[in-house]
Amino acid sequence: MLRIPQLIRSQCRHNLSRPVLSAPKIITRARTGKAPSKHKPKPNFQHKGGFRRHDEPREPRIRVSASGVEAYLSENAYDWLDRTLDQTIDRLARMGLPDDDIRPLLKTFVIEMERGTVFKHLAYSEAYLERFAHDLSRGTRKTLDREYTKILFEWANHPEGSKVLESAVPYDVISRMQAIYRAVDLSTMPWMHATTRVAAPRKFIMHVGPTNSGKTHNALRALAAAKRGIYAGPLRLLAYEIWDRLNKGQIVPLGVEPEPEDKPDVHTNFDLGEAATTGQTVVVTRTGNAKYARACNMLTGEERKIVKEHAPLVSCTVEMAPSTEAWDVAVIDEIQLIADPQRGGAWTNAVLGLNAKEIHLCGEESAIPLIESITRDLGDTLEINRYQRLTPLVVAEKSLEGDLSRIEKGDCAVAFSRNGIFGLKGRIEESTKFRCALAYGRLPPEIRSEQAALFNDPQSGYDVLVGSDAIGMGLNLKIKRVVFEAVSKFDGGRMRVLSPSAIKQIAGRAGRYGLHGADSAGGVVTTLHPEDLDIVRKALTASYEPIRYAYIHLTEEYFRKVIQVLPWGATQGTVGEVFQYVAKLPPQFAFQSLESLEMAFQFIDSFLDCLTVEARLAASNAPCPWRDPSAVAGAVSLMEIYRDKLRVSIEAALHRAGLLQKLNEGLLLMESDRPTYDQKTIVSMLSHLETVHKIIVLYLWYSYRYAVAFPEQQKAFQLRLITEFAMEWCLELLHQLRMKTPHPGPAARQQVMTRRPLNLDEPINAVDSEATSTPPHFITLTERKKLVFANPDGEFFSFYIRSGTNRSSYETGKYSRIVVR
Repeated sequence: MLRIPQLIRSQCRHNLSRPVLSAPKIITRARTGKAPSKHKPKPNFQHKGGFRRHDEPREPRIRVSASGVEAYLSENAYDWLDRTLDQTIDRLARMGLPDDDIRPLLKTFVIEMERGTVFKHLAYSEAYLERFAHDLSRGTRKTLDREYTKILFEWANHPEGSKVLESAVPYDVISRMQAIYRAVDLSTMPWMHATTRVAAPRKFIMHVGPTNSGKTHNALRALAAAKRGIYAGPLRLLAYEIWDRLNKGQIVPLGVEPEPEDKPDVHTNFDLGEAATTGQTVVVTRTGNAKYARACNMLTGEERKIVKEHAPLVSCTVEMAPSTEAWDVAVIDEIQLIADPQRGGAWTNAVLGLNAKEIHLCGEESAIPLIESITRDLGDTLEINRYQRLTPLVVAEKSLEGDLSRIEKGDCAVAFSRNGIFGLKGRIEESTKFRCALAYGRLPPEIRSEQAALFNDPQSGYDVLVGSDAIGMGLNLKIKRVVFEAVSKFDGGRMRVLSPSAIKQIAGRAGRYGLHGADSAGGVVTTLHPEDLDIVRKALTASYEPIRYAYIHLTEEYFRKVIQVLPWGATQGTVGEVFQYVAKLPPQFAFQSLESLEMAFQFIDSFLDCLTVEARLAASNAPCPWRDPSAVAGAVSLMEIYRDKLRVSIEAALHRAGLLQKLNEGLLLMESDRPTYDQKTIVSMLSHLETVHKIIVLYLWYSYRYAVAFPEQQKAFQLRLITEFAMEWCLELLHQLRMKTPHPGPAARQQVMTRRPLNLDEPINAVDSEATSTPPHFITLTERKKLVFANPDGEFFSFYIRSGTNRSSYETGKYSRIVVR
């Protein structure tokens, strides 16, 4: 019998008895970046077809104990059916149940629920009753609907339940229900990784602690010493750094004493602890040592670097972690993300499926009870190492009391929307003499890293960082003080006060300011407004709330089973409903949030005629921001061209979505020498470029999975590069405008070209614009920075993007040359 640790159960009961926090002023300010006013703010998100309305009144929460679950569900069965009858009938019909048999089926089920027959037959364990109690107490009517429907299908699959139902509906109806239930009966899901299950028990080693405690220190050294090893992290930037440092010999292997000449490199994005960053210990070296160098490949969704075909080490994003190979050491970073409703399935798959003798899990203490439960059920062993900060993290006695002139050098101001971040940046720069670097989620990781480097450099002139919760991981930041502009965030449904875990993750970034040369390396946390300070103070002193569920995501195996038992032509949305309303999971697991994929499902359903089952699943997992209409238009363009031609050009897809013109407008704007620029225009252009970048990344993601249909990978990489260049120019131009530079455009270009590390050593086949009869040649890095072409019709061309343009096009003057100065 699967069990949930007592620690989780006790914590959940405690939470159910706590009053719900009401913070209308906090929530209002977080959406606008300003103090509350008497005018009702306009919603940031315009609801599109297929999305739930988020302005519906919230329902009062109920409190159900494990012992009261049966009574509660029995008493409310008729009420559930009365409220949801039409929706339930439609849902069951989509799953293939005959319309005429659904009402008798539901009537019989409700009668037997009231009699207590259903629960008597199913005999749920204590762990499952605890789960029912938790979900019902924290859920809504939709949660209640899901629980009743799950019980209905499980009861129909039970021998006693099927006997009762045979008196009400034909057996073929029951048989179809049983087939659907068995397709998603994942109660033994942890044991489905056969290769790993037949291997020897694995040894898990958890490294847990707050930010800047050094929890990845020993894990990375163990990886560097492994005969065969793998690193799986949350970000491509982290996977790249591990790949780069292992190949250069910059990570000192476990069991090896550093050489006297090995100097620590403080410019790392990993939590190696304050001792490592101040030089007391050496984990990552500055220059590397040939004795430590290991061949390592890199695998991410949008980029792969193969150093050696069968390299002994692999660095990857967690979604790409291969579970069919055997490893000596595996490192899974940020293990608390196993509870993320969108991405958590990748961490769960790695924990359950990685076939490694020794697995290091780095992250928050909140993950301990869940990992204890999983490893105990699988027969693996678990060792827990806890780490603490060497320097204190303290909450300031007072907030800034709304006065941004109190912002100091080394501060990081945190907001939670793109508009709020730019507004906060502008207000800080108006109120102080400081320039602000930016780091938020829509910026590509490379640009976030460059902005962090500017902030960290005391000579750059960027003394303050303004960012979102994206600063919480993956960036090396030397922050003296974290200032929360707000303590609530829009979660896609409504505004929510940040969890203590989220506040700790962000606040913990403070404390490495000593690397700037300050007297103390201790970190300080405060808020812009006084009413928020107590929330932050309580969050930092609160114990970590144990993670309740490990999320799992749709896999091809699960997906195919469901498609086979549904009616022909079943939509992606219906497949999602089966997993939401029928699937049975072990008590400590939950399915990924499918509400966030509603637009993705609509997108897939519109292309059912050209997508295989595998392609449908791939599209639902593709890295597309489905809430961004422009990005969705780009994804639609990719798929329309694929449907019509079976071969997708990156330029054609961007042009079809209206994004190629936006990119070209940005490049033309970047090349102009106008004396003034409108800041709103620049911020708007940056937003368009962010969307362009996401579609290019989406193309690259497809190119690794369907190389024949998406063949222009090299061209896409170059487009991604120049888009990032234009984005960084926009950010730099905002600073030049603030400084009132006489010629801000050229000045911004010069700054970006001086500092941007264009890693383009690989030759690219291109046409020489100056040649009239010579064949194409490999242009140099300098040429790549200088040669950009655009035509008057709004289409974008360059030597490192379009290699097939012929000489006659230039001779006729169709293309005008633009030189990056």
